[in-house]
Amino acid sequence: MGAAKRKQNMAFPLTKIQEWEADDCVNFAVALARITGWLIHVDWLSDDTTHDENRPVEKMIPLRVYVGNDGDKIFDVCGIKSIEDFNLRIIGPLAKERKKPWAQQCGVATRHYSEARLTNLPLRSTLDEARILDAMAAIRDVPGFLGAVPERPWPRLPAEAAAQFTWGLCSVYAEALSAETGLEAVALLVKRFRPMYEKTPYSSSGYVHSMVLHPDGSAEDSWGRMPLQRMADRFGVAEWTVDRSEHLRVVGDLMRNTPGRWELHYQEAVELVHSFRNVGQ
Repeated sequence: MGAAKRKQNMAFPLTKIQEWEADDCVNFAVALARITGWLIHVDWLSDDTTHDENRPVEKMIPLRVYVGNDGDKIFDVCGIKSIEDFNLRIIGPLAKERKKPWAQQCGVATRHYSEARLTNLPLRSTLDEARILDAMAAIRDVPGFLGAVPERPWPRLPAEAAAQFTWGLCSVYAEALSAETGLEAVALLVKRFRPMYEKTPYSSSGYVHSMVLHPDGSAEDSWGRMPLQRMADRFGVAEWTVDRSEHLRVVGDLMRNTPGRWELHYQEAVELVHSFRNVGQ
C-alpha cells in the first residue's frame, strides 16, 4: 500500500471533521477517550500569559477538546500529531480567531479532565450521548487511525488519576507503589535533554520524575509498566541516570514541608494501586 493510500485510510470524512469541529471536538474526544483510555485535554485561551493553574476557566475561552497520550502525541480529528505541530496548525489559528479585541496579550492554558468533569465546564458545546456514540462508530470505521493510536500500558489507572500522579505527584505514587509491591522506587535524573525539551522542569540535581523499577529493568509509574527508555522519552530526556537517594530526598522534603498534603495523596495512591493495579491478585 502506498503512502497516499495509507494516509487516506487514516483520515476521517471531511463532513465528519466539520461536524466535530463545530462543537470544538468535544464529542469526538469523549468517544476516543472511551475507546482508548487516553487523556482528555481542553486548551483554553487566557488573557493571562502566566498560565496560572488556579485561574478560573470562566475567565478563559475554550479552544478545542482533544485526546493525548502520556507523552507528546495528540489524537485529533485532523490526525495524529506532535504537540508542536498541533499547536502550530490547530491551536494557534484558533487562538488568533477567538482572541478578544481588548486583549493585548494572550496565552494558552492546557488542562486535563475526566469525562465526568467535562460536563461542568463552560464549553461552547455540551456533551451529547447520541453524538458520542456516533463518533465512536465513525472512529471504528477508520481502522488506520485507531490502529495508529498506541495502546495504553498495563496496569491502567483512570487517565485523569494517572496524569495527576505523573505531573506533580509522581514521587507520592512511586512511594506508595513501592510500599505495596516491594519494588524499589527511584528518581530519574536528566543529564541531557533532546532538542526542544530544554524547558522541561527539573531540579538542580537533575530530578525530573519518580517511578519503580522491575527486576527486568522496566519501569512503572501511574501510566503503567514500560521500558525505561519510553518513560524517559516522555520528558524528552536523552541521557539519564536513576538514583534511589534522590527519590528519598524528594519524598522527605514533601513529608516535612506539607505533611497533610502528603498523607492525603499517599492514601489516594494506595487506593488506586489496590483498586486498579492489584485487582484479582
